[in-house]
Amino acid sequence: MQCFKIVTYSPKNIIPPHSFFILSKGLNSGKPLDKSTANCFVVSGVNDTEREIAYWVCFGLWRSKSFRKYLFGSVIEFLRIGDFKTVFKESMEEAIIRQAEHDKMIKTLRSMDELEKQYKQNLLLISDAKKAIYNSYLKKR
Repeated sequence: MQCFKIVTYSPKNIIPPHSFFILSKGLNSGKPLDKSTANCFVVSGVNDTEREIAYWVCFGLWRSKSFRKYLFGSVIEFLRIGDFKTVFKESMEEAIIRQAEHDKMIKTLRSMDELEKQYKQNLLLISDAKKAIYNSYLKKR
């Protein structure tokens, strides 16, 4: 494990399979993404299993605001690729040492992520229902 390639994203480059993206600018720097943005890094693993482990390690680092102390810049803060690589490597080493705990955490985070998506979908449906009720009321006036 740990055969990861981390580079700055460029639309000119071919994205290897088993890759994901890391936002590199703004207060959400370090956030893992499934789709590229103009300001991101590409993290590529050897297979889907490694990609998945790395994705959730990065997700945990981002959620715990571990990258905040590495942000650089005065107007729009950004995360330097060297700082990202250092934090990522240390965290991946810890994930390997504590593999069973890490696997359990990933399983829990996945289920919570799905639950969050369902809640967001339900909130959108409620919002649409409110709009329909209000529009119906306005038409009757």
